[in-house]
Amino acid sequence: MKNLILLITSVFVMGLMGSVYAQNVVFKRQDSDHIKDIFKAWNEKSGDYLYESMASLIMKKNQPERPEGVYKTPFELLQTMHLDRVKRLQRIAKVELEKEIAATNGKRATYYWQEWMNYLETTTCGVSEGSSTGEPHMLTFDGERYDFQNAGDYLLSASEDESFVIQTQLFRRNTSSSWSLNGGVVVNVNGDIVEFRGTEMPIDGEVYVNNKLITKRNFTINLPNGGTLRLNQPPKESKNRHLRGDRFVVNWPTGEKMRVAIIRNFSFGDNKDTERKNVLYQLYVAVPECRSDYYGLLGNNDGVKNDLVVDDSTVINNDRSAYSDEELFGSLRRSPEVTTRMENSCYYIAHPFGNTFQLNEETSLFPIQMTAISDSIRYPSGCTTLADASDEQIAEALRKSREAGVPDDELYSTVFDYTYANIDPADQVDNHKEDNPRKTQSNEPEINKEEDKNPPVIIKKPKVTPVLTPDTRRKPDTRNKPNTRTSPNTRTSPTGTSRETNPRGGR
Repeated sequence: MKNLILLITSVFVMGLMGSVYAQNVVFKRQDSDHIKDIFKAWNEKSGDYLYESMASLIMKKNQPERPEGVYKTPFELLQTMHLDRVKRLQRIAKVELEKEIAATNGKRATYYWQEWMNYLETTTCGVSEGSSTGEPHMLTFDGERYDFQNAGDYLLSASEDESFVIQTQLFRRNTSSSWSLNGGVVVNVNGDIVEFRGTEMPIDGEVYVNNKLITKRNFTINLPNGGTLRLNQPPKESKNRHLRGDRFVVNWPTGEKMRVAIIRNFSFGDNKDTERKNVLYQLYVAVPECRSDYYGLLGNNDGVKNDLVVDDSTVINNDRSAYSDEELFGSLRRSPEVTTRMENSCYYIAHPFGNTFQLNEETSLFPIQMTAISDSIRYPSGCTTLADASDEQIAEALRKSREAGVPDDELYSTVFDYTYANIDPADQVDNHKEDNPRKTQSNEPEINKEEDKNPPVIIKKPKVTPVLTPDTRRKPDTRNKPNTRTSPNTRTSPTGTSRETNPRGGR
């Protein structure tokens, strides 16, 4: 029976791996010898690979084999180019786009070279960062903070085309706990499935790549479909607590990044009879700031604080910024008005909002699922806030948090974690800063100014719903995706044109 389950799981995973390429595109692949020569001149070893890799990403095809010794995604390789070389590529691609439009009489909704430029120019964007830490405290890409205390399998974040997916498995320490912890994580990296499974041993949990256990550490894996996975070696002096730094780093070929830190020595499970030693995963996620095609518990990255809205009838401000310090930490935290507001907000986050991103047995990627747990375990038994803590506990937690250098907007999270889970605030400080590898000084040759004559009109990138074949990746039911916009809004696309950010779904 066990072998049969493993076989079924393997078939499912392999089907998922290949499905990223099953999506249809509405254009044909195009080629440019000029652009190909520029890539090769940029790097003899990586140029041809990068050219073919970009084409495969645009066409949803299998990635080419990466050259030996290259441990960067195509996105990261493009970020190492001089900016003037990127601008040169943009100019040539615009000319190629003009030819492609003319050849089809402009009748297509979108074009190969348009998508190619969108990808190229996304590599020049900054990043938006979100996170899920502690019990767990969420920070959306647009800067909203809230607590999510459900248990089970949930969608943390995904792109519309699902080349980027992060799912989290939330456990309770026991049935009486009204808060939960990230005890497992699984991601889809452009078709490759990577799972982080909390276990008693090894100390940093188990890591699976496409259903294969990876025991080696201190090396980088080139994933077949263009991503990378870095596995860092746990420090020898670490025992049962926080493993500082990024234990694991996942890079997507489309520019997303997830860093995983770990806090050890947590005993939790779905009930008291199945408690087990596990790890608490601290998840830090970065996405290109110029893209707003995301959904999940970390929001849509559209630049507007609208991530906690399920539909247009939502009137409660569930962002933690709606509360003053006195209402969070002071005497007002126990006032009937504040406790009622928080209870209403907790219910809303746990039920209407949380249900939107709850996974079922078909949409969860976890081999060991928590989709069928009872509602008594799934939903918190009550709204746990700092109103339940003493003044002395809060004062001590605030002191330790400030000594550790915790920023003001993260104080509630670290005070809560220290008070209820005994997590040292010093273990919560994330000093990581995203590097900008872009080179701006150049030794590029003179650019042929003829390339700049008569630049074509760049068409606005439309919102295209891909046609999916029967074996494409499964995803959460999107019929009730939140309508997060109460008024029309626009956001700048990578090509500099303005694109509408239409409401997604809605009840």
